Amino acid sequence: MNSAIQSTLAPISRYRPASWEQIPDLGLYMDQVVTFITRVYEPLYGQDIHSYLSPSMINNYVKSRLIPRPTGKKYSREQIALLMMIVTLKQTCSMEDIRRMLACDDGQGVEALYNAFCLRFSQVIQSMCGEKSPMATPRSALDFAILASGYSAGCAALLKSESDSSGKDS
Repeated sequence: MNSAIQSTLAPISRYRPASWEQIPDLGLYMDQVVTFITRVYEPLYGQDIHSYLSPSMINNYVKSRLIPRPTGKKYSREQIALLMMIVTLKQTCSMEDIRRMLACDDGQGVEALYNAFCLRFSQVIQSMCGEKSPMATPRSALDFAILASGYSAGCAALLKSESDSSGKDS
């Protein structure tokens, strides 16, 4: 990988998804959820993250049953984890596809799904950025979606860098 690409992807290479334990478990109000998720994803998506999640988007996810309705206007750890996966996956997948991929039909809970998601996403980021990482062959639609989402973030970073460079030249 050439040094210009490596330099552009450096902030992304430092990104690691928030672990299950890092997600607050005390219940957050909508604005707190948006702030938390924005802070987690800012290293990956930069300022663009502000267009990836808003209170109205969360309300739409609740209405369309992508995430359960909050209890007393507070969102649980499970709901926040689902929202974090949605933010990543919606870069490359339709909402209906995301619904199918995030359905916990096989007795697997949200925690197990989220932990597997984080492991796979970390592997994608490390592989994309040229770090040595054992990246298993994708085995599910969710694996392919995570792969596509990670590479989409890399593509956006490179395009922004090229755009910034061409703007400086003019």
